[in-house]
Parts: sequence; structure tokens; C-alpha cells
Amino acid sequence: MTNYTIIGLGRIGTSLGMAIRGGGKDRVIGYDTDNGAQSMAQRMGAVDAVEWNIDKAVADADVVIAATPAGSLYDVFEGISRHLKAGAVVTDTSPAKRAVMEWAKELLPPNVGYVGGNPLTGASIREQKEASGYIFHNAKWAVVAPPTADQHSIRALTDLIENVGAKPVFMDAYEHDSFSAATSGLPAVVSAAVMNAVSTSPSWSEISRFVGSDFDHITTPASSDPASSQSAAATNADMLAHWIDQLIERFQVIRDGLLDDEARFAPDGVLAESFIQAWEQRARLEAGVADRRPESDERSPIPSSSDNMMGLFFGSRVAKAMGAGRDKKKDSTKYDRRRMN
Repeated sequence: MTNYTIIGLGRIGTSLGMAIRGGGKDRVIGYDTDNGAQSMAQRMGAVDAVEWNIDKAVADADVVIAATPAGSLYDVFEGISRHLKAGAVVTDTSPAKRAVMEWAKELLPPNVGYVGGNPLTGASIREQKEASGYIFHNAKWAVVAPPTADQHSIRALTDLIENVGAKPVFMDAYEHDSFSAATSGLPAVVSAAVMNAVSTSPSWSEISRFVGSDFDHITTPASSDPASSQSAAATNADMLAHWIDQLIERFQVIRDGLLDDEARFAPDGVLAESFIQAWEQRARLEAGVADRRPESDERSPIPSSSDNMMGLFFGSRVAKAMGAGRDKKKDSTKYDRRRMN
């Protein structure tokens, strides 16, 4: 039996407790500064017991999981460092690893192991009451081990990951932080920027009547706890700033395309290319082939001789419509550029 202590009983901490206890062989102690969160975790069956003092919560722990916002981990490590037993292993669930690894090195005692973790669940749960142990099933879980990590510490985390049904993925701290900034930090920034830009318009009350699924989807991250969003951004600031620079470049290209009276209607202009590239890359992501680069400069197939003949008699648009049904194999991740004409 492994004694786990989860510090932070929000949506991830509570879900993790439920997943661990679902195995039926390990013990989970929960701790949170919010008494209401502790009570709810107990009612949901996420913990075997709660402790009101953090020192008692970690005293017998074999593995301590800090499921708190990244910015608070310095204080968490400082608060538990003197109360951990020799051989204990500490991990976390934050989206930033370089800063957290430095804090662990500075604050945790040498007889305690640390291995960074980040469950990449992709789950849409936003509140503790929506927590579920099933969100880890078949999910990737980033494992970021410092150079000094021993096999015992790494094994403790990978055992946890596999026991809750997830799959460990070993990563370098810089690689992890860049990827995390791109896929979670940047959407949070975009969501906040869109929400703030539109809602501060003098016409917001009228604009809000037009809100539909598109606006709703892009601004959903703005409903996350601002403390967590700000903390994640601040602890991974340089990587996030890099991706914001990339985004600004793409915005500028689209803006320039919109202001060009001729190019904005051109089927091969920068505006069209921006939407086509995004459509194709999204299609590749949904098809599960985003990790395989498409061939560069691919275009629609050259029309056959029969297509050319039909074009002479019926006109190009009719010929396209009549010949469309003959495609035997269509790549669902490639946009049919003939539709742009």
C-alpha cells in the first residue's frame, strides 16, 4: 500500500484522489486551505481522510502530489520540507516545470525525491464538483525528471500514472514548458484578449446578443480561475511571450490581407492562405496525423483530359461539379482549393 497526500483539492486534485482510490489498495490524505474544498472531496470519495495542518498531512506520505497553481508551489515546498519523511517523493501537476524544478532543488531536503509531472487530460471540467477519476484514462502524463532524480522517485511517479490509467511521456523541462505555453497558456491569453476587447466596447450590450458557439468556444478558457491562469502565465513567462510573438505575426498577416482591396478576395492571397492552412492543420489534428508533416506546396490535382474537354463544352464551373464525383480517394486533410474560385 502506498500512502498518498494530495495538496490542493481542486478539480485535478479531487479527480486524482478519486482515480487513486478507485484502485482500492492505496490510501489518500487530502489537504486544502479551503475547508469547503476538503469537505467536498470527502463527500465525493476522493480522500480517505483530510488533515487541517499541512505538516500532519505529509508526515506519513510516501508520495506527495502538489495539485496547486504553479505560483503557489514555492510556498508549498517551503511549508512541507521539514515534515517529509526520508525517502518520500514529491511531484506536482503544474504546467510550468523549469521554475518548479528550481524551487524543489532549493527547498526540498536531499533525502527526498522530486519528479515533475503534468497530466495532459484534455478534460473540460472546470470546477471541483465536476471532478472524475476517469479523466486520466488513456491520457498522456508528462514526466519531467531533474538530472539528480533517482530510479525510486521516477518509479513512484510512473507507478502512480499507470495505476490511474494514464501513460507517462518523458520530456525535457524546456521542451515541456514551450509545448505547455503553446497549447494551454496561449489559448488562455487569446481567450482573455478576445473577451476583454469585445466586452469593453461601448456597444457590448448589443454585441452580446450576437454571441453564439464560436464566441463561446474561444472565450471558454476565460472562465478558468484567474489566479490559476495568472500563476501559470507568470511562471512560464518567456515561453508564453515567444508564442504571443508568433501569434502577433499571424495577426499582422491577416490584418494586412484584410486591408488590401484586391488581395483579400484573391483565392491564393494571404487571407485565403491563412484560413486554408488553419483548416488543413485542424483537419490533420482531428485525423490524428498532426505529428506527420504534410508535403509542402501541395495543391489541387491537375485536371484530367476529360475535365478539360468538359470545360470546353460546359464551362469550368459545371465541369468541376460534374467531375467532382469521380475522385476515388480524397485526402480529408487537404482543402479543395477549387472551391476558392
